[in-house]
Amino acid sequence: MASGSLKRTSTTDRDISPPPTKRKVTATTTNKAVSNFFKPASEKEKQPEKVKFQILHDTLLVGRYEDGSSARTTKPKPVKVAAFDFDDTLIKTKSGNVFARGADDWQWWHATIPGKLKQLDADGYAVVLVSNQSGISLRSEKGSDKKSLSNFKEKVSAVFKALEIPITVYAATEKDLFRKPRTGMWEQMLQDYGLVDGDDAAADVDREKSVFVGDAAGREGGKAAKIRKDHSCSDRDFAANVGIPFQTPEEYWLGEDAKPFTRAFEPAAFLQTTLDSQTDADPIVFSKKNDLEIVLFCGSPGSGKSTFFWTHLAPMGYMRVNQDQLKTRDKCIKAATIAIDEDKKSVVVDNTNADMETRAAWVQLAAKLKVPIRLVHFTASAKLCEHNDTVRALSDGKMNPEKRQLLPKMAFTGFASRFREPSVEEGFQDITHVDFVFRGTEEDKKLWSKYWMS
Repeated sequence: MASGSLKRTSTTDRDISPPPTKRKVTATTTNKAVSNFFKPASEKEKQPEKVKFQILHDTLLVGRYEDGSSARTTKPKPVKVAAFDFDDTLIKTKSGNVFARGADDWQWWHATIPGKLKQLDADGYAVVLVSNQSGISLRSEKGSDKKSLSNFKEKVSAVFKALEIPITVYAATEKDLFRKPRTGMWEQMLQDYGLVDGDDAAADVDREKSVFVGDAAGREGGKAAKIRKDHSCSDRDFAANVGIPFQTPEEYWLGEDAKPFTRAFEPAAFLQTTLDSQTDADPIVFSKKNDLEIVLFCGSPGSGKSTFFWTHLAPMGYMRVNQDQLKTRDKCIKAATIAIDEDKKSVVVDNTNADMETRAAWVQLAAKLKVPIRLVHFTASAKLCEHNDTVRALSDGKMNPEKRQLLPKMAFTGFASRFREPSVEEGFQDITHVDFVFRGTEEDKKLWSKYWMS
């Protein structure tokens, strides 16, 4: 075997490559970030919150997903608006309860909703949420419920961050002009987005291509099919007031056929019916029969009693006694006694006087004062009266000269439960029945014809 070295011999005939130079890596982490990393959690700088909330007009909560752009929409005009209710339209509870147990008790109403909302944004729609949230308190005083407000904000923030599109929520927390079906939230949205709506061609909103989706649609339930009746018709009525198409979640998200629905009160239909039944002659509905007399009104709040007094009886010199002003029946009886005994004036008792026991006190007073007592019965239904009261209280003073406050629903249901049909056998000289007839300007009529009851 030949011997020899296995070592590679060096040579000076070729170049020797130098060792590779080390590349300097530029750090992308800033000193500020490093410093922030090692800080305790309580001291770390927070990232800017993209969901911002504000309170407008004391009762309206507005939440907006901010991506650095202005609140004013950059969508091409006329803008198509895709508006949605929140609960039971965009989301539902994970627990299956009617009301959420906490901020994280929610899931999408349908799995396709996030993708569809993002597509709406891509298609040029302004996406907004319009929700009644009477369970939320915005009051600052001690003892008000702050947990419900915190839960709502957390839930909205989670929904908005999952979507990451320009979107705003309007939440009405009181029974005022912002509560659906009233249009205060829509009008605030137009203002925030820099839009002008109207019936002319120059309007900034394409109402025909816009839509409002909500679950309060007036649909009747069915025990056999285990379908729950809608709690109201306020979402459908809101869309009608605004003048845009309406769909339920089942129709919009799932493509189901529309279901039958009913409304508790149709103001425009009522107006048309009364107009059709009117004649050219305007009959005298009430005239004075006695030198001194008591005229007792009987009717629900909102049935037109005070308007009837100021229109027909005040010009004839009657004095009005009203328990809303005097607070107690005893004070009313005392005022009526003074008017008849001392001032020699006939008296109108402008109260509800729903039952026989209440009316009997006035019949007894008439007998004591030796004057006749007559009754005027205002026949308007409970729903008509509730509608009248809502228009009166929330029409910005246009139809509320006495500045009456909005009455609770119990005022109308309570009257209906206590009401007993009056009769002359109770001691009345006569009974005049007065049906409600709307009177006002064309502007008043347009206002009254909208849906007002939530």
